Amino acid sequence: MEKKKEILKIIIRCIAFAIVFVMLFNHATDLLMRHDDESDEIHAFYSEPENSIDVLYVGSSPLLRGVSPMAMWQEHGFTGYVRASALQAPAVSYGLLAESLEYQSPELVVLLCDNIFNDYDYVEREGDLRRGLDGMKMSKYKFDIIREVTAADERQSLLSYVFPLMRYHDHWKEIDLAEDEPTPLMEHSFKKGNVYLRDIAPQVYPENFMEPTGAEYTFDDSAKGYIEKSIALCKEKDIPVLLLHLPKMSWSYEQSMMMQAFADENGATYLDLDRWEYRSQLGLDPSVDYYDQGHMNLTGVLKLSDWLGDWLDAQYDLPDHREDASISEGWNADLELYKEKTGLQ
Repeated sequence: MEKKKEILKIIIRCIAFAIVFVMLFNHATDLLMRHDDESDEIHAFYSEPENSIDVLYVGSSPLLRGVSPMAMWQEHGFTGYVRASALQAPAVSYGLLAESLEYQSPELVVLLCDNIFNDYDYVEREGDLRRGLDGMKMSKYKFDIIREVTAADERQSLLSYVFPLMRYHDHWKEIDLAEDEPTPLMEHSFKKGNVYLRDIAPQVYPENFMEPTGAEYTFDDSAKGYIEKSIALCKEKDIPVLLLHLPKMSWSYEQSMMMQAFADENGATYLDLDRWEYRSQLGLDPSVDYYDQGHMNLTGVLKLSDWLGDWLDAQYDLPDHREDASISEGWNADLELYKEKTGLQ
C-alpha cells in the first residue's frame, strides 16, 4: 500500500511539473514571437462560429489588404473571412483552405491565384512562410506544409515550426522583461482578416496597360498543382470557386487570358478586375487609392469592396443575415468597431 502511495505521489508530481512546464513554455513563446497582423488574423478565424461564414477568401497580400468582409456585411448582410498573408505559398493556401473547410461550409470560396506564375523559393521566403503558418493551429494540413518546407530547405527544422520558441528564442535580446507583456495570438477579429493600409502612394498605369503585347508566360507546375487541388477539393464539397485577380500595376493581358483558360478548364469562374470592363466600374483613383503598385489603401479597399459585394451578391445570391439575431448581433458589434477605426459610413 505504501509503495502504491509513493508511486501515486510521483505521478502527481510529474503531471504538475508537466503542466507548469507547458504554461511557462507557452508564456515564453508568446513573449518572444511578437505575432504580426497576418498571423493574428489567420488565427482569429477559429473564433468564428461553426458554419457561419458565407464567403471564404484565401491567398496572398493583395487579398489581405484589398477585401473588406465588414463593408460587404454592412451593405448586403453576407459574412466573409480573409485568410491571407504576404507572398503566400501555394502550399500554404491549399493547407489554409483545406483546414478552413473543416470549420466552415461556405457558399463560395474565392482564391487569389496570381502566384501561379511564380516559382516559390522556400529558402528565401522563410519569413513569409512563418507569417502564414504561425497563425494556424497544428493539424494534418499544417504538418504537411512543414514537411514540404523543411524537405526543401535543410536550414529549417520541423521542430522549429511545431515549437516556434526554438526559432524565436534569440528575440530575448530585444525584450524588456520588466516592461513587455506576452502577446498571445489574437482570438477574435473585427476586421475578419482584412489588414488595411492607410498611406497613399500615387500610382500611374503603365503605358498600354492590359493591351496585347505577345509576351509569353508559363505557369509554375507546383503552384498550378496546388490550385488544381484547391478547386478539386471545393468541387468535392459542392462549393463554387471564384479565381479573383485584384487591381495592381504589374499585370498583363496575356496573363489574364491564361488565367481565364485555366479557370474554364477547371470548372471555376475567373474575375479579373484589371480588365477595363471592370476597372472602369470600380471608381479607383490611382492618385489616392493605392498604398503601392500592388496594394490598395483603405480608401481603395472600401471602393472595391462596395463594387465586389454587389457583384458577388448578384452572381451567387448570397444570404442576408442582418435579420438573424444569432448572427447579426456579433457582426453588428464588430461593424461598429470597424466603422470607428476606419471611418466607414
